Amino acid sequence: MVRFMIDVFCDSSPNGYKILILLEEIGIRYRLVSVDLSGDLASIPGFLDVSPDGRIPAIVDHGTKSGGESVLLFESGAIMLYLAEQSGQFLPRNSASRIEALKWLFWQVSNFGPTLGQLMHFRGDPESPAQVLDYFLSQAKRLYQFLDRELGHRDYIAQEYSIADMAIYPWIAIHENQGLNIPDFPNLMRWYFDMEDREAVERAYDLKI
Repeated sequence: MVRFMIDVFCDSSPNGYKILILLEEIGIRYRLVSVDLSGDLASIPGFLDVSPDGRIPAIVDHGTKSGGESVLLFESGAIMLYLAEQSGQFLPRNSASRIEALKWLFWQVSNFGPTLGQLMHFRGDPESPAQVLDYFLSQAKRLYQFLDRELGHRDYIAQEYSIADMAIYPWIAIHENQGLNIPDFPNLMRWYFDMEDREAVERAYDLKI
């Protein structure tokens, strides 16, 4: 019987795809458990033990290097940092480069993702006040412009390809749902297509979740 090292609980949201892209890049065996957040979460074996708040993504690492108890983790940023450190991949070891990658990872978790999530929420509500929509759209454009400027002088978000790129890409991948036009941001568009062409990204998005 095949023993999977990682159980990953997720859905087809940007936060779920972050983890799947990283796992595909690392090349580790994992078992994907699809989670319907609108369904009966208690019926998903083990899910609420890993994620008591009932949110995705969450993982169980059965193959820890120490050989001790399994590691249970929720929150996408914490999971990405853990997997990068355990695998020794996609997080630079040089102190300055490592800080740069972590800076962008936490920017995505605390700023980029929440802003775009709010924008899509209000865009999906026909009763949303126009001023609220205008506010979040202006903030989203500001963040896209910020990324576009930064990518004008580097190939990847933190100079070299890292978990920062993997964290940001799934939110850019749904730019149409945000009412944004990717060609308006040429440097970001170049990076976006480079990311889209990566085999690990293609494999992650080909998964049936």
